[in-house]
Amino acid sequence: MTRAPELTPAEFNVMKALWHLGRATVAEARAELMRRGGGEPAYTTVMTLLGRLAAKGAVVVDREREPFVYKPAFARASILRERLREFLDDVFDGEAQAMVLGLVEDESLTLDELKEIEKRIGKPGEKKEKR
Repeated sequence: MTRAPELTPAEFNVMKALWHLGRATVAEARAELMRRGGGEPAYTTVMTLLGRLAAKGAVVVDREREPFVYKPAFARASILRERLREFLDDVFDGEAQAMVLGLVEDESLTLDELKEIEKRIGKPGEKKEKR
């Protein structure tokens, strides 16, 4: 499986807009970014970011029609999983328990979120092996 390319924060925001929309023109991606509270990026800025994402292989461009249509080349879950692993390694030295306990002790998680985590952890026969 191909690893996702490194993304800048601005590129990642564009990817989030594309994941939400499924596919989009520059204008549609710009509108979604504004809807998400990303200010009012210039059309040319969004076009440049989509061009960079295409050059990195993060998006696929349909050039058969105008305006061009862009769609993610990677599933959201795979990118998030990679970024979480990198965060875990960089910030917590790979210690997942320390990260989870930090969230719990900081009271960042609601009771419902804690119950959902407990339910997922407690499912018999579905425990995943460490990599």
